[in-house]
Amino acid sequence: MAVPLPARAVDVRSPARYAGLDGCLCAPWRLWGRGDDVVDLTDARVFSSRGRRAPLALSPNGGHVAYFQLDGGALVVRKVASDAVRAVPGVTWSTAMRATRIELSPRGRYVVLSAGGEHRILDTRSGAGPTVPSGLRPWSFSPDAEFVLLVDDTFQARVYSMSPFAERGRAPLGGALGPGGETVAHFTERDAGIDLWSVTSGVPLTSTPVTVPYGRTATRLRWNVMGELELQTVVSRRARKGGGSRYTWYRVDRETGGTERAGGFVVPGSVHHPIVAGLSP
Repeated sequence: MAVPLPARAVDVRSPARYAGLDGCLCAPWRLWGRGDDVVDLTDARVFSSRGRRAPLALSPNGGHVAYFQLDGGALVVRKVASDAVRAVPGVTWSTAMRATRIELSPRGRYVVLSAGGEHRILDTRSGAGPTVPSGLRPWSFSPDAEFVLLVDDTFQARVYSMSPFAERGRAPLGGALGPGGETVAHFTERDAGIDLWSVTSGVPLTSTPVTVPYGRTATRLRWNVMGELELQTVVSRRARKGGGSRYTWYRVDRETGGTERAGGFVVPGSVHHPIVAGLSP
């Protein structure tokens, strides 16, 4: 059953662009969406121990957030637009969770728990799921979360279906996994461009890499729900007047190799432990 989540400010109806602690390390986790959409996660655990922040994750498009609750310690997934929250069965906070990292798939369907070199992918509704083979770690999901891309220590990639959990193909480099688990978009050397790889045929799909806009630092790639590839760049607070870091999303035209600005936002320098929605670095 969905349970309303306490919020100090207005309801967030747009996806969360980023999360963090606003101005004070003693503040609750906060979500920022578009415009004035801001919500305090007053039921979320902020720290684990000795100043280490507690795990919190945003889905790639910011539509869901996962965290451990203060009361009871349940790991919950919240849908940003509706305030509906649900607990992941069988997962609760404990001292063993202090070093755990969590990541969230598109639509909040799966949560990745990583600790001590072991990675588990759990269905957020049943709490069941596979342990990732040794030497591999989850990097990205397809937009429908039917497939997951895993990377090894050299960043070579394997694509697995989630049901059943089985290898379906490989790619020379990890990156953002496209619709149907068929395409991998990855950065070139020094993140200067973007290449596309066909998992199905095992060949590159681009003869010339898509160029990252001049003067921008590439940070993330993701595929949106319409199957379009998007690039995120950042200008850090050290290089930008007024402080803060400016993030910009670009829509990538796979046919022409061009990019078109699709939106952006600034994470103020006053925000501690910022977590930006997108492909996890």
